Amino acid sequence: MDRQSPKEKKHPPSPSKEPSNWSKAFLFGLKALLPIVVLTGAFMGYGFLKASKPSPKKPKVVEKVWAVDVIDAVAKNITPTLHLYGQTVSGRQVELRALVAGKIIEVGPSLKDGALVKKGQMLVSIDDFDYKGALREAKAMLDEGLARQAEFKASIQLEQENLKYAQAQLKLAQTDYERASNLAKRGTVSKKLADDRKVIVSQRAQTVTGHKVNLDLQQARLKGQEAAVERLKWKVDQAERRLVETKLIAPFDAYVNEVSSEIGRVVSANDKIATLIDSNQIDVRFTLTDAQYGRIIAHETTLIGRKIKAVWKVGDKPIEYTATIKRKGAEIASQSGGIEIYATIDTPLKPIPVRTGAFVEVKMPDRRYDNVYRVPQTALYDSNTIYLIIDGRLQPQKVKVVGADASDSLISAPLPKGAKILKSRLSLAGPGVKVKPRTSLQSPTNKKPEQTAKTTKGL
Repeated sequence: MDRQSPKEKKHPPSPSKEPSNWSKAFLFGLKALLPIVVLTGAFMGYGFLKASKPSPKKPKVVEKVWAVDVIDAVAKNITPTLHLYGQTVSGRQVELRALVAGKIIEVGPSLKDGALVKKGQMLVSIDDFDYKGALREAKAMLDEGLARQAEFKASIQLEQENLKYAQAQLKLAQTDYERASNLAKRGTVSKKLADDRKVIVSQRAQTVTGHKVNLDLQQARLKGQEAAVERLKWKVDQAERRLVETKLIAPFDAYVNEVSSEIGRVVSANDKIATLIDSNQIDVRFTLTDAQYGRIIAHETTLIGRKIKAVWKVGDKPIEYTATIKRKGAEIASQSGGIEIYATIDTPLKPIPVRTGAFVEVKMPDRRYDNVYRVPQTALYDSNTIYLIIDGRLQPQKVKVVGADASDSLISAPLPKGAKILKSRLSLAGPGVKVKPRTSLQSPTNKKPEQTAKTTKGL
C-alpha cells in the first residue's frame, strides 16, 4: 500500500464563510434604491426652494424716443444751379504776320510772351528805305501823268476855239457864195466869181471837219490819260500802304504769345511775328450733357443770352466773373458725348485779369421746377420715400424725385400744409417710430442728463 506525500495529504473541508443569498439580495436592492432616493430628494429640495422664492417686481418698459432733425415742407418754384467745369479760351485771336519783306529795325518793348499790349501800340518796325523810294517814284510818275493830262486838256480847249473860228469862217464863206451866186444869175458879176466863192466854202467846210476830227482824237487821248492817271494814283496809294505796313500796330488790346521776332531778322511777307489774344474777349468753354441740354431746351426756347457765373480759384481765393452765353459748338463733343457751350465773360479784366487756359467752375441755372420741395439726400429712403412727423411718430410718404440742386433733391408729392419732414438718417426708421425734433429736446426739461443721453443714443 502506497503512502501519500505530505503535499498530497488532503485536509478535511472547513466550514463555509460566504454570505447567504438573503444578504446578497438586500445589498443589491439597497444600491439600486439609493440614487432614486437622492434624485427624489434633490427635486423636492428644488421645488421647495422655488416655491419659497420671493417673486421679483416686473421692470416698467419705456418706449424709446429718437431725437431727430426735421425740415418744414414748403413748396416753391425752384431753379436749380448746375455745377459744371470749364476752361477759358480766346474769343478772338490773330496771328500777327509781316505784311512786307525787309529787315526788322525796331521791336516794341511790350512784344514779349505774356505781355499786354494796347490798341494802336507799335510792335515791329521794318526798314522802310525801299518803300519810301517806291512812294517817291510813284508820285513822280503820277505828276508826269497829270502833266500830260493837263496838256491834253489844253489841246482840246485850243482845238475847240479853232473849231469855233473855222465854223464862223465857213458861215461867212457860205453867205458870200450865196450873194455872188445871186449876182451871177442877174449878170452883175461873172459866173467864175461865184465858182471861186463856192471853192472857198468847200475849203472852209473841210477845215471845220478837220478841227472836229482832231477834237475827237484829243478827247480820246485825254480819256486814256485819265485812266493812266488813275492807275498811277493806285500805285501811289499802294506805295503809301506798303510804307505804312512797315510798322505793325496792335489792332486791339491783347496778350502777346509765341513771339518770333528780333531786331536784325530779315522777314518775308507773311512771316509769323507773334500771336495776339484779345484781352477784352475771353470766353468760357464748358460742356452740357445730352440730358442737361435736352432738359433745358425742352422748357426754354434757347440758351443764347443766358447769364452764368465762372469761378476762378486763385490759390484759396475764389474770383467770380459773370458771363453771357453767346454760341453753341458746331459739333457734338465725341469725347464727352455732350454739347460745347461758349459764354463770353462780361468784364474779363475785373476784378483781376483772367487769361486763357484757366480751369473754372461754371454755375449755370437749370430749368425751373414749379411747386416742388427741396430735401437733403438723408431725407430720402429707398430713393422714393420720405417720412413725415405726425403726432410725434414717423409716417412714410411716397414721393417722385424730379430733379436735383447740388446735394439736395427736388421732390414732388401731395404733402399736407405745414408738414414736418424727417431730415436725420435713422437706421430703424419705419412706420410708427416715435421721434422728437432735436430742437425740442434741447429746450429746458425736467429730464436728467443721463436720460437725455439715452434718448439720443443710436442716431
